[in-house]
Amino acid sequence: MKKIYLAVLAILICSVFLFAGSLLYLDKEKHKTFFYTVNLDGHDTGNIKIDKYITDDKTIYKSVNFEPFRPLFTETRSRITLDRTGGLMNYFKESVCNGTHDTIYLEKVGKDISFVATSGSEFACLTGLTVKEGTVIFEKDSPATYIPILEKYDFRLGKAQAFNVLTNFSTLLPPMKRLLTLTSIKDEYIKIGSKKIKVESLLIRIRNSPKGMLWVTKSDKSIVKIEFPDLKLRITRTLALKKANEVNKPVIKNDLYDEETVKFNNKKTVLEGTLTIPKKRELLPAALLLGRSDGSDREDQGLFTQLAGRLGSEGFVVLRFDGRGIGNSGGSALSATSGEKYEDSVAALDYLSQRKEIDINRVVVIGHGEGAFFASKLAANKKNIKALILMSPMLSQGEATDISFDNLNEMAKKLKWDDQYLKLAMKSRMETIETVKKTSGDWTSILNTKCFLKKLRKDLEANPTDIIRKVEVPVLILHGKEDELVPPKAASTLDKALEASGNTNHKLIYYGYLGHYLGKMTADGLHKMAYSIDESVFATIKKWLDETLPKIDLTLQTSYAILT
Repeated sequence: MKKIYLAVLAILICSVFLFAGSLLYLDKEKHKTFFYTVNLDGHDTGNIKIDKYITDDKTIYKSVNFEPFRPLFTETRSRITLDRTGGLMNYFKESVCNGTHDTIYLEKVGKDISFVATSGSEFACLTGLTVKEGTVIFEKDSPATYIPILEKYDFRLGKAQAFNVLTNFSTLLPPMKRLLTLTSIKDEYIKIGSKKIKVESLLIRIRNSPKGMLWVTKSDKSIVKIEFPDLKLRITRTLALKKANEVNKPVIKNDLYDEETVKFNNKKTVLEGTLTIPKKRELLPAALLLGRSDGSDREDQGLFTQLAGRLGSEGFVVLRFDGRGIGNSGGSALSATSGEKYEDSVAALDYLSQRKEIDINRVVVIGHGEGAFFASKLAANKKNIKALILMSPMLSQGEATDISFDNLNEMAKKLKWDDQYLKLAMKSRMETIETVKKTSGDWTSILNTKCFLKKLRKDLEANPTDIIRKVEVPVLILHGKEDELVPPKAASTLDKALEASGNTNHKLIYYGYLGHYLGKMTADGLHKMAYSIDESVFATIKKWLDETLPKIDLTLQTSYAILT
């Protein structure tokens, strides 16, 4: 009898272990984790963690991209929810760094997709984007968006197979409907850690987009590697989350000047910046640098770091600062109006003008991107500004508020948008404007996303060309014809407005080989990726300032070193 009890007990124990094992197996099947390393321009710049969850009625992918070497957004979190058939239910993406904050949200409503996005204190929205059944989201640098496509690819058939996808072109523009083609090429072996794994390689093609390659395991079709040679991007599977390399901040230093961290106030808001001070014992010319206050800090992705160092070497006192809510400055970047940003630039100018090192009769203001708008307004209103330089100037303060649609038409030509997407972008812009006009409060909720209305409402009342017509000081406009954010026509419009106003001292120079930051992105694997100003651009700035402000002593050395 005792043996029978023992046998029954053994069976019960085995049953418990089998039941627990089956639960663990099911849990493992319903939750999988993948790790990847991101390599840009030959240097490891970050890592990615992806979690896949399967429930009874949907599949969820959660992805965290941590890339501390990136010049702007260093952390991106996304979530993709698919229905039983693999069709998109909703998609959320949030990119953050140092106070900068962008979000994109897509949601399936009936047969259509609704879209809302925020970038700092701006937003954009769109309803009624009709998509085909089974459409999914796709982003080149997000392996999580590849997995649903691979699950639909018939590996037994092979050859070229097409899939309907949505791609994000820019935060404040609606998603673009594209056709992605995967083509199985060959089998080969790839090493992961100490293991050699047999993989199948596939070619990735999207019209008007760089070609890529994808390698997946022969066993379970999981992603091993993604590569886009033209973008110098490689994403590689790892067995565990790799620790990111230490990031050093690029520092430009020269024995001819010192740098000082300074603070100044706009009413109750405390703003912080860096003042570059030449060691010459005399009154010096000064430059105030203004960038996109809700999208970049005082470094402006390296451009202002370079420019301050170069101008400091030439005998200029230079002030650059973090916009409100960015970096070490107070206030909120998510609820800042253009008026408040302009007042911040006035406070910066007032602080600079009070420094004992400054020759008040030799002050130049330099605006880049959106900062060009505030620089123009300062030059129009403040008598102590003697020269104005506009670099890649934005005609309107925000992408979503240009009701003339000129910039969209120019972008469509440059980037070869089809007519359907151009109409969609215009529809989104008009819907955004109508939302602002018909809502009385400062905030509204769209698809459970908080959107700030006040900034766009105020922007709609402003006319940037009216402001530029009031500028009487000499103006230099510099623009790259490869600018991916601002159409070259924007610079021409400002130049024509200056001509019409009677300003006889203005100059427009285009650079056919340069983009928005008028320089090259540099990456060495040690420092944060940053733009270095093109030599011919700085030579033009130096020569123009020499001619415009002849009292400036430009005889100092221009050499500088990047400290590691």
